[in-house]
Formats: sequence, C-alpha cells, structure tokens
Amino acid sequence: KGKFATLVIGALVAAVAVMGILPAGAQSSGEKPKAVEVGVTASEIHIAVIADVDNAIAPNLFKASKDAVEGVAAYLNSKAGGGGLAGRKVVVDFYDSKLNPTTTANAEIQACENDVAMVGTSAVFLTSVDNMRNCKDSTGAPTGIPDVPFLTTALVHQCSDQSFPISPPQVLCATKDQHPQTFQANVARGYYYDQKYGKGKLHGIYVFGSDSKSARDASFVSLGALRDLGIKSDKDFDLPGSANQSAYTPVVQQMKESGSNYGQATSYPATVLLRKEAALQGLTGVKVWDCGVGCYDRNFLSSGGSDVEGQYVDTQFLPFYDKADQKANAMTGNFVKYTGSDSVASFGAYAWAAGIAFRDAVNAAVQAHGVNGVTRKTIFEQLGKIKKFDAEGMFAPIDLSGRRISNCSVTMQVKNGKFVRVSPTKAGTFKCWPQGVVTRKLDIFGAS
Repeated sequence: KGKFATLVIGALVAAVAVMGILPAGAQSSGEKPKAVEVGVTASEIHIAVIADVDNAIAPNLFKASKDAVEGVAAYLNSKAGGGGLAGRKVVVDFYDSKLNPTTTANAEIQACENDVAMVGTSAVFLTSVDNMRNCKDSTGAPTGIPDVPFLTTALVHQCSDQSFPISPPQVLCATKDQHPQTFQANVARGYYYDQKYGKGKLHGIYVFGSDSKSARDASFVSLGALRDLGIKSDKDFDLPGSANQSAYTPVVQQMKESGSNYGQATSYPATVLLRKEAALQGLTGVKVWDCGVGCYDRNFLSSGGSDVEGQYVDTQFLPFYDKADQKANAMTGNFVKYTGSDSVASFGAYAWAAGIAFRDAVNAAVQAHGVNGVTRKTIFEQLGKIKKFDAEGMFAPIDLSGRRISNCSVTMQVKNGKFVRVSPTKAGTFKCWPQGVVTRKLDIFGAS
C-alpha cells in the first residue's frame, strides 16, 4: 500500500459561498420532478463513484472513498422533507477501476451512460479525460460529465475545467504550460514548529518515495516548501515503497552523524519503518518526527505502537477519530455516523466532502432553475461558482473552482497511543497562518 499512499498524498487533503442555497430536499413552486437528464429520473438522481478497490497490488486501496460516497448519499436521503436532492433519492453507482487503465476508462464510459455526475473519484490510472469530456447529455450534446474527484494524478485531470478536485492540485493550472511551473504547498505545520522550537533551529533528513517520478516530484513540492521555512536537509534519501526496515539503517545513521532533530518520511508505512529503526538504534534528540495526512490512520498507531510516540501528524480536515471534534462539528459527526465508525478514513473524508460540494451545486441549480433544471450543464454552472468551500466546517477552506489550497490545518501529536491536538487545541477549529501557503517554481513537467 505504501507506494500508492505516497502517490495519493503527494498529489495530494461553515457553508459554501454559494448564494441562496436551498435545504437538501428543497423543491420550488410545487413543481413535480420528472426525468430531465442522464441519471436524473422523476424519483432518483444517480451519481458515480469510480475507485480502485478490488486489485492484487493494493487491495481495498480506495474502499474508503466508495464507503464515504455511499455514506453521504445515506445522509442526504435521511434529511427531513423527503430527503435526497431536488426532490429525488440519491443513488450511488459504484464502478471499481481496479488499478487498471482499461477498467478505469470503461468505468468513465459507464458513468457517462448512467449518472449525472462523478463524485469522490479515486482512480490512479485515470490519465485521460477524453471519455469524460466527450460524454453526451440527454439531448445528445457533448456537454461532458461533472466530476468532483478526490484523487487526480494526471495533469489533464487536475486542470480540466470539467473537474473540481476536492484536494486541489499542487500545480497552479495557469502555469502548467510554462517553464518552470508554479506550485502551491500548505506549510501551516511548519509555522507551528518554528513557533515551538525556534525558526531555523530544525534540520534533518527527508525520505522520498522513489516508486515513480510523479510521486517523488509531488512529495518534493510539499516538503521542499517546508525547507523554505528553514527546516534544512542534512541529507535526502530516495526509497521505494517496498523497502524493508533495514533500508532505513543508513538513514538513521546519517541522523546520528548530523545530530538531526527533524525526520520526515512522507507515507505512513515509511514513517513506521523509520521510527522503528530509530528506536532500534537508540536515536535520541529528535524534536520533530513529521508527517502529513498520510499518517492520520488507525493502522499507523497499531503498526507503529510505542515506537511512534511523539509523532506529529497534520491534516486539513477535522480529526474525525476524536469524539470531541465529532461533537463540535456536525458534518464531521455525520461523516462518522453515516459512513460507519469502522469504515472512516482520510481518503474517505475527501470523498465525503466531494459529496457535499455536489450537494451544494445541485441545490444552487434548483434555486436557479427549479427541480427540473438539474442537468449536467447547470451542475457545471454552479460548481464553477463555488469559491470558498469547507464542507460546513469539516475541512480547512479551499477555493474549489479556483483550485487553491488552504493556509489552515490541524496539527496533532501521538500521545499515549492517540492522536492529540496541539495546534489549535480547541475541538472543531483550524489554525490558519497568513503565510501558510508557499508557492515555488519548479520545472517538473519539463520542456515539450
């Protein structure tokens, strides 16, 4: 699982500012729903979730995305007044892309034929958007199919004007054809480290996943931005996701030789191995063992055990394992309730938020055009108007249509085998830093 988790996280993360959104099941003027679009019948509104689940390489890789989209549909259908959206029941059609390019393309075609939109898309090999863009609506026009994805690995998907990634791409799409390109990275936790340990005082090792150039590039964008805050590299290491603990022996030896007080290994499996090797060698003096959203996982705690005590973990959504945050933010509580406490995971949190963004677009389309004005065209129209989006406070606010990331986060530390908030400490809140987003120029895509 490690190498794909690295790819995902590298690519990879209050109400939405859409004016006058109606309640979830709202109708207008007593209008009776009827079949108006592919996937929109008189009684149902069908959405597709395409996710890599059944495969031999990384079994159940994005099952959490499937579970979350099904959960958000159950949540929407539970609302008072008949529930659903636009007076219709929300129905989820799941297409397993199976970490296979051909199966992924076929899933896009099926979604085009059966569903009004794609929600929570989590397919590693969605490398072409042609099937999505050429998708015909009920009139036969090639309108395309609205897509609110979690995972976008290909540049054409990240920057397609028909996709609205819930985890905005690192590249600023306006610069994608320039050399170099401009990239954005959230460095909120870096400011917390500066505040706690002193600016320019941290230095250490960075371990990058070497399974693919895109994964390595993606992680370098975010970790390189932390260096811009003064967390100097004593040495970089490139290791594959299949590396065993012994591969981390020279990493820890380097930390000893350099007196490193900072360590970062991108994915949670790599972080566990690094921490176990550090414990084996008796490494002391490290102030910050650092990890992003990839380590916010129950399996990180269970597999790391006492060796991952003190680990810092940073997310751009509220800590959903924490009952205090579930209580403080209703949407976080609903995510856990309707997805299932045993099924919630970080990937799922993004897919759930995609469902909420889709809800907001549909409700805005109802207000503008009535319950029978919900079409692919009007959903595109309303998604394009969503600027500040935070899934009712569950997520640090992003610019959805503008593909801009947040300058906010929640930083936690593992204490006594649990994730504990350290910045900010109050449940239901994020810490936002004025300079929490760093932009930097890199020529990752190369000259054509």
